[in-house]
Amino acid sequence: MITAWRAKVSCTSPQFPFPAHLANDGRAGDTDSYWATDVAQHPGDAWWQVDLEQPAKVGCVIVVCYYGDQRVYGFTVEGSLDGNKWDMLADRRDNQAPSTAKGYCCEFEARATRYLRVAQTRNSANTGRHLVEVLAFEKPPAPAPAGK
Repeated sequence: MITAWRAKVSCTSPQFPFPAHLANDGRAGDTDSYWATDVAQHPGDAWWQVDLEQPAKVGCVIVVCYYGDQRVYGFTVEGSLDGNKWDMLADRRDNQAPSTAKGYCCEFEARATRYLRVAQTRNSANTGRHLVEVLAFEKPPAPAPAGK
């Protein structure tokens, strides 16, 4: 895993008390710890981004949205080396799968990336946008052995 915990993060209009750093605090299993914004209160794009502090080879991003009630999120994942020019890494705007604790695994050709940005485009439950955790890897993590 490419560790980004407590790295510099930024976002659009965080909703109190859910600041941007809660989406990279290492607590993917805690739905009380997440970044949130509300597009009804803050119209426009809803995005969260992290600065990995130096380029790293990234080929998989796991996006853990708020889960537990069958809600569905649409989103994109973008990457950048300089924070100005962004490349689309994953386009899940048409996603129909409910959010789960395992998150949405977005695989793509590994590339040097310093900045990652997740833009949430919809939430089937309400006008909020929520990220519990965002994890980056060079390759998709191996599944846990059965019984573990």
